[in-house]
Amino acid sequence: MAPANVFREITETGELFKDERVLQPEYLPEVLPHREEQIKEIAFSLKGAAQGKRPENVIVIGKPGTGKTATVRFVLKQLQEYSSKVAPIYINCWEFSTRHAVLNQIAHLLGVFVPRRGIAADEIFERIVEVLRKEKKIAIVALDEIDRLTAGRNEEERVLYDLLRAGEIHGSVFGIVGITNNEEFMATLDSRIRSSLAQHEIVFKRYSPQELKDILGERAKLAFHHEALSEEVVPLCAAHAAKNGGDARLGIAMLLKAGKIAEMEGAERVGAVHCRKAFAAAESAVREERLSGLNKVEKRIIEIVGERGSMTSGELYAALSKEFVETDRTIRNYLDKLEALKLIVVEERQRESGQKGNTRIIKEA
Repeated sequence: MAPANVFREITETGELFKDERVLQPEYLPEVLPHREEQIKEIAFSLKGAAQGKRPENVIVIGKPGTGKTATVRFVLKQLQEYSSKVAPIYINCWEFSTRHAVLNQIAHLLGVFVPRRGIAADEIFERIVEVLRKEKKIAIVALDEIDRLTAGRNEEERVLYDLLRAGEIHGSVFGIVGITNNEEFMATLDSRIRSSLAQHEIVFKRYSPQELKDILGERAKLAFHHEALSEEVVPLCAAHAAKNGGDARLGIAMLLKAGKIAEMEGAERVGAVHCRKAFAAAESAVREERLSGLNKVEKRIIEIVGERGSMTSGELYAALSKEFVETDRTIRNYLDKLEALKLIVVEERQRESGQKGNTRIIKEA
């Protein structure tokens, strides 16, 4: 007897997902709950472009998972639908992190021909402005993770100068929407760029627990079949996201992961147990990623604390001194880093009577 086909087995079981694409990072929803004001602010800054006028440049600032990228993409989509005078362009600067790469991608998205052999950045830019002039369009360039272009690299930062001065030099107007997690971003810029770029700053605050429940609830309705979710699933995923900095993307990712686990187990519904398994898997993956980036001393600290469970900073320094030559200050810096990464817990306690100052207790996280 031939063995059963594994794909037939897994596809013939009851499906929990109606459309899991709505839980993917690239999905752009039709409605963005609790970002109505920010949508209006960005749209107001860019409205001049729809009328053939120079738009205001915008800097969008906020922690990860606060809806910055989705909101900007939403506004650009609506602007494109409203006006044929505008060419909206979205670029992720983690992927395109040099002046040449950014200009090459702008050219590609505008349909500007660039030879496969490659040409200089200045020539690419000249071709871009020529096409925009000919088509009488204004380009709105959204630069996600814009701080990647300004990390002490003047050549890459030049692309901002290119775009900001294009109207004066080439007679072709660009608008910039910069997106960043870095609250100090503006202070890092050359003064000539800062004055033109920071025409309007919009700060995205972290979502509240109730806002996260609303967002996840909307996605869950689209992603899962009716009654495929137990009623505790959305609140649990929202609470997990709230505990981790109000990150909506994390909550959405946990909904997807919990659904996948339930589906793999052949469950009829996604329940709390699947959520907890999803949380544990995600935390384990994050921990492994963080551990992989440590140096040998930091890894040894994790091992020693893991073996002891709890110890004073003095005991840890003594244990490390048998293997490494490090100053107390350096070890304190290591401990601060590991605590920030949530790989250890450091507590300050008063010394016993008769002894001055406090001591630090280091525990497993």
